[in-house]
Amino acid sequence: MMWFLISSLAWAQEHGAEHAGGHEAVEIPWNSIFVQSFNFIFLLLILGWLMRKSVKAHFAERAQSYKEMVDRAENAKLEAEKTNKAVKERLAKLESSAEQTVAQARGEANELKSRLMTEAKSLAQKLEQEAQRATAVELEKAKAELRRELLTKALGASEEKLKKGLGASEQKKLQTEFAEKIEVVSG
Repeated sequence: MMWFLISSLAWAQEHGAEHAGGHEAVEIPWNSIFVQSFNFIFLLLILGWLMRKSVKAHFAERAQSYKEMVDRAENAKLEAEKTNKAVKERLAKLESSAEQTVAQARGEANELKSRLMTEAKSLAQKLEQEAQRATAVELEKAKAELRRELLTKALGASEEKLKKGLGASEQKKLQTEFAEKIEVVSG
């Protein structure tokens, strides 16, 4: 093969040198073209024959790869159709039950409102009762404090009157009686 290439190259140079000197008519070198075409086709056939196994394997791999991609695409399409169908069914279900859901939500809201109002009233009553109890306890404490204070002042005033107006023996007798009365009232 190499011999053909070299001979065709040599022949092309000879013919090119002959025609370079004059202004002759240009002829198409059919012989040269034939030799070069033959060599080129021969080269392609030999390369094809040498690479046939790797080319077959390459195209077999490509075919297998394309087949796998088509299978994956088909599976993805089926999955997408199933998902689309499920979403449409769910959407239809939601649309059909939308009014019912709104009515149910309103009912639950009204129920919650009434329950909260009842709880608030109950809490307000408890707070009012607690405030009344606290007020009653504070009132009793204040009354007791006032009684003690009045009793202390009354005792002080009585003692002074008695000291001024009574003698020592009468004062002692009155103090004893007073102590007995206080024990009866306190007890």
